[in-house]
Amino acid sequence: MLFFSSKINSQLILYLLFVLNGFCLAQTDTIKYKWPFSPMTSQRTVGGTFAEYRSTSAAGHYHNATDISGSAGTPVLAVLPGTVAVAYDDGGTGYDSYVRVTSQFGGLSKNITYYHTRPIVSVGQQVFEGQQVSTVAIDHVHLIDYRLGGSISNSHLNALRPDGGLTIYEDSWKPNIRYVKFFLDNSNTQLSPTALGSKVDIIAHVQEVSSTGSSAGSNNGTYKLGYKILSADTQQIIYSPLDDGLRYTYYNKPGDNYVNVNYYQPESSTSQHVYIVTNGSGSSNVASTQVVSNNFWNVNDFPYGNYVVMVFTEDTRGNTDTVYIPVTTTDIDLIAPSAPNLRYVKKDSTNYFSIAWIPPSELDLKGYRLYYSIDGINYNIRDNENVLTSALSSYKYYFNQATPLFLKLNAVDSAAVTNVSLSSDVYGLRMLTDNKKILIVDGFDRYGGSGSWQYSYHDFVIHHAKAFNLSFESCANEEVINGSVNLNNFELVIWILGDESTANETFSSIERTKVAAYLENGGKLFVSGSEIAYDLGSSSATSQEIQFLRDYLKVKYISDDANIYGVYGVDSTQFAGLGFGYGVQSNGSPYNEDWPDIIDTTGGSIPVLKYNAVSTAGIAYTGSFNNSPNVGQLIYLAFPFETINLADARTQVMTAALKYFGLIQPSEVINNDYSPITFSLNQNYPNPFNPSTKISWQSPERSWQTLKVYDILGNEVATLVNEQKEPGYYEVNFNASSIASGVYIYRLTTGRFISTKKMIVIK
Repeated sequence: MLFFSSKINSQLILYLLFVLNGFCLAQTDTIKYKWPFSPMTSQRTVGGTFAEYRSTSAAGHYHNATDISGSAGTPVLAVLPGTVAVAYDDGGTGYDSYVRVTSQFGGLSKNITYYHTRPIVSVGQQVFEGQQVSTVAIDHVHLIDYRLGGSISNSHLNALRPDGGLTIYEDSWKPNIRYVKFFLDNSNTQLSPTALGSKVDIIAHVQEVSSTGSSAGSNNGTYKLGYKILSADTQQIIYSPLDDGLRYTYYNKPGDNYVNVNYYQPESSTSQHVYIVTNGSGSSNVASTQVVSNNFWNVNDFPYGNYVVMVFTEDTRGNTDTVYIPVTTTDIDLIAPSAPNLRYVKKDSTNYFSIAWIPPSELDLKGYRLYYSIDGINYNIRDNENVLTSALSSYKYYFNQATPLFLKLNAVDSAAVTNVSLSSDVYGLRMLTDNKKILIVDGFDRYGGSGSWQYSYHDFVIHHAKAFNLSFESCANEEVINGSVNLNNFELVIWILGDESTANETFSSIERTKVAAYLENGGKLFVSGSEIAYDLGSSSATSQEIQFLRDYLKVKYISDDANIYGVYGVDSTQFAGLGFGYGVQSNGSPYNEDWPDIIDTTGGSIPVLKYNAVSTAGIAYTGSFNNSPNVGQLIYLAFPFETINLADARTQVMTAALKYFGLIQPSEVINNDYSPITFSLNQNYPNPFNPSTKISWQSPERSWQTLKVYDILGNEVATLVNEQKEPGYYEVNFNASSIASGVYIYRLTTGRFISTKKMIVIK
């Protein structure tokens, strides 16, 4: 039974009529349109389909559109009439240029974006179907369709859907399931089809031909995918998951942070789409929630013996492919032990450190494998289970290098075929003779479900530690709680909270007590997290939590979602001139940050980072805490530091923080511990800009280097660098207050390297 207010507007009535007539806005949108090239009734080659895997970012992400091939300069035509909402030209290659047109149907908005195209229209302009709105920048249009009545975010639709989108679209070629493999659930441990045991992941590589011919568009992702378990003679269905075995239907797409739960990342790429068929809670659930949860086929639920795994797929035009794989299930031990929980990595004495962990509880535990890295990317094994036996929970090592050292641990059992656990978190340390005492506390325990991070382990200590080059140690927040690590032994504490929230607690009662005492004792605290203020300051917070937020973190809670993913530094602070993005997985963040807090200053704190002119993203405070005679210091970011998209930007933010804390001198520049191996000139940031921007580059060798700015006619405007440089990472500030708006070129020249990029001044 639905109850309505007597005051109800016409748009809401239309919305309800859509729902009541079966047009659920989360699922169905029957708006059809022609092709964006002339003639509009002619089908074009599709070079990339909706919800494919994209490996163009480190973490991977979904393709959110349909790629329609067309050579550079080809006119792009509006497929629906409407109003131009965005007309943006990036001033460079045109890769990031786009036009968005908003149409109206029954009082509901319908948005279409023509990405990778250069606009020839302006915002607010009315356009009709077939009118040119842009030109192809490189070689295709990235056509983004948004759900009728939906917002711009999280409402992308498949433009090749059966009941709407691009028409006429004909496809007589069936998708092709190229291979099927079996892995132990949530692991990279491949199983033989003749010996499947425990909880099994089924993965499948599917190639879809999105074309009228087999020669084009043959590496696309599929539309529907599922599996069933049949009897050995295939005559009976032994197990059919929810939705008659259908796991995914890509009418809309899941959230980007689930892409590596949906796809098997080690074998997926932009041209190869390998699905974890067993994950998710059924096609309808994935479509409605946009969540792909971890799942599996539990062979222990059925008598051991011979079966057939049936994997099936279907494209948007009803073409299908099905494969049948005979398998044998067994009770052999294929269950890996739980992962060990790292407690700390801390310095004992000169050149010696200890690593400690909490052992898993499995009775067949044999020991551990310890892996180390100095760059946080490439790992080597240091000791295995023959040295790190099940009787141990800590170990001491000798290390005399100036580089950081990052460590992770896996548990192994004594089964006939050794089972290896998931990795622990990654902790580490750096042991220099700088007399700096810095502790990185990992307080981020939340993962999966509604959380942004989906894995039970993470390496966010690396993101923080590589942003500076001072000594540090690291530990889990539980070690602070139980007293084995004393905050007062450290000059600076860096506290990682990610998107830890109310369920896991950002700061528990004991942690609040210990952090308060540390600050009262004159400590320096750098803390970041997207849900801290929400947890401690929203309407559900206790009076003690609100007091801690106000008196010790020096902020008040304003809002749970800034919905802005760019941050800039406040003038007249150490953060002045900074500008960076964060929380966008496709741009380099380890996860999508969906609920960054908005905070405000209180108790003498000052804003140092802003989302915009109104909303505060970070604060700093120097002074007394709770009337203590000691002077403490605090920097608090209302978004996770590790989600800052670029490593250079993380370094800039941490440098500003360390200067504020007095741990480095104002003139110092932090470089990482490694010399670059190639030349590289980076895109300036911000861009476009007014009046200043930063230009950074790297050099692998000693050479005479010049960095100059030219106008579009080739006239020299400024010389920013003209000197000999050592190998390293460099950055300069360019102030354009004395030049006119327009497109400019900056060029780096060395002995054997020349690189040029464009930038835009807007006044």
